[in-house]
Amino acid sequence: MDWNDVRYFAATYRAGSLTGAARMLGVSVQTVGRRIDALETAIGSTLFVRHSGGYTATPDAEALMAEAVQVEEAMASFRARASGRAETISGVVRLAAPETITTHLLLPALPAMLSQYPQLELEIITGIAPVGIARGEADLALRLVPPDHGALTVRRIGTMRHGLYAGAGSIPDLAASRLVGWTDDHDLPASRWLYRLAGRSADLRFNHLEAHRAAIVAGLGVGILPCFLDPGLSRLPCTLLMEEPVWLVGHAAAEMSVRVRVVYDEIAAIIAANADLLTGRRGTREQLGVEETL
Repeated sequence: MDWNDVRYFAATYRAGSLTGAARMLGVSVQTVGRRIDALETAIGSTLFVRHSGGYTATPDAEALMAEAVQVEEAMASFRARASGRAETISGVVRLAAPETITTHLLLPALPAMLSQYPQLELEIITGIAPVGIARGEADLALRLVPPDHGALTVRRIGTMRHGLYAGAGSIPDLAASRLVGWTDDHDLPASRWLYRLAGRSADLRFNHLEAHRAAIVAGLGVGILPCFLDPGLSRLPCTLLMEEPVWLVGHAAAEMSVRVRVVYDEIAAIIAANADLLTGRRGTREQLGVEETL
């Protein structure tokens, strides 16, 4: 079996289609299809059910995905060690990332890397405003919108799905509920999704996602949150598939230093390991009834 096929399997599992997997990996749809066929032949099992809407993972694929994540993490560690050796990796790496992803997903997973490279320093810049890699404002950026210019390495490493939420134990009528959303100066997908669902703007507006969640937890209203923030909340039935790609951006590969590559690989592995949480496959209280895609 070709170990590279694990990458193609994991990408198809996360994307749910050959087209999405090809986009994530930067290869053709035909290449992904051939690799998946070869992997299924090698292991003697059907991993995906093919249909007009994409590829649906079989129980065998679900069982193997956890192993695939471990392989990805092991390969990232191997590349880091082979490219520079731990003792030579030192200095500052500046990472720009959304604060909630940083707080809930990245920080809890970073101790192992920082223990392995004790001379490595991290400077993490959080916030909504994009930080320019090409302008030298950061070495790496975890973004929900890809950059449209610059000699950069741009890789889609995951998908972040959102849901419509209310306080724990409540399933309120959306039409009669207060709506929790972003302030008017933030033109974000969540604002447009909320307006499309409710036909009106938010009644309680914040400029910080953690404040959104706190308001919903307190029972002040109904709002849209990333699925990985949903523990303790009730997820309401929703007719829209609300999701955003997660992009990892860095300098062109040839210009990326060893220490930056170590952090780059680690961030990609962390997001991959949390794919089910980010897409709402794990940790949700209600199931999303999807009828259309934005």
